[in-house]
Amino acid sequence: MGSLQQTIGADMTQAGCRSRDAAAGGGEGRPVASHLETQGSGLGEGRPAGLDSSGDACSVLSASTETFYGWDRKVKLAMPIITEALGPVETAQEDWESLAAGAALAGVTLVCGEDLCRPGPGLQWDARGKIARWPGMDQRIHAYNRRQGDYGELLVQMSIDGARLGLAEYLIEKHHLESLELKWGQGVNPIGGEIKIDSLDRVVELKRRGQTVIPNPSDRAVQAAFRSGALREFERHSRLGLVDEEGFLAECDRLRGLGFKRIALKAEVYELRELALAMTWSSQARIDLLSIGGGPAGAGIRPWRMTEDGHLPASRLHSAAVEFAGRLAAEGKRVPDLALACPLGAEGDIFKAIALGAPYVKAVRIRSALLIPGLAGKEVGRWIAEGGSAKIRFA
Repeated sequence: MGSLQQTIGADMTQAGCRSRDAAAGGGEGRPVASHLETQGSGLGEGRPAGLDSSGDACSVLSASTETFYGWDRKVKLAMPIITEALGPVETAQEDWESLAAGAALAGVTLVCGEDLCRPGPGLQWDARGKIARWPGMDQRIHAYNRRQGDYGELLVQMSIDGARLGLAEYLIEKHHLESLELKWGQGVNPIGGEIKIDSLDRVVELKRRGQTVIPNPSDRAVQAAFRSGALREFERHSRLGLVDEEGFLAECDRLRGLGFKRIALKAEVYELRELALAMTWSSQARIDLLSIGGGPAGAGIRPWRMTEDGHLPASRLHSAAVEFAGRLAAEGKRVPDLALACPLGAEGDIFKAIALGAPYVKAVRIRSALLIPGLAGKEVGRWIAEGGSAKIRFA
């Protein structure tokens, strides 16, 4: 890896760490990009080649938000936006149809979270204990694909649990998906993720299939406590899925052998050395899209102090990623297309993050800023259906 192993302290935003909240984008502070100015020019500097400086040519219609990612087979995006992985939270479970429709029509990539390998209606297993039929996953894929145009794609995320259950084989044999996203770590959370489950039958099945459930649903005392109402929910904890270079490269080769044309990687890294390894191995494996996490982020399924303090701030990780990309390029190695996963939502901040990461950063990954308007629209639709349009007020 050479020089990439050296620890660096440069900050892409030049904001340093004067304020943890500002640098991380959490607490009461704003994302660090909000503290930077976007300076325009009246001289036409930076306009596309071939575009003259006349007022007719330089209009808002001449601007383009399109971008792309991919090693050999490119995916076009109508906007430089990719959703964060949606899966364990109830919002994604209940409103997937609407979220998939919105992402497909907007021309952005939708990511189906790795935390989906759990029993559900109609889920069937073959004699080897692998997925044979999965109506829930089928519905999620169809909800996006039937509205997809020329932009974006559906990325299904696969963790160590999904790999053991034959998720990759199911996606390629049943749906002929071209892309798959591998997952390192768990949402800036080095202790693993968890979901709350209020169904005894579901956690018993999860426990039977080797997943970690707390408290033990096989214990008769625990079952009695649940039935009496003294215990109301269980925790299902994911495996961390520790990685090494040989295993990672072998898995990428295996997935391509199955027929996947693109392989993405979401890397939740906790230190700069791990970031350097992720970028170097992704270059060797010809990863089509490397998404780099940064906190605070995720679906809120971890201790709050872990969310706030258990990681480097996104600004530090992302600035290091851009510098590492430059070092890889200087060594004659190809840099995978990058996406930044960070607490950004405003369009101006997205522009700044991509501009500061140019030419390596192709998009940012967003969760809340996409979910909130969708949920608001759902409520407005419900009010209208109930004849309560008078509740809607416009400023």
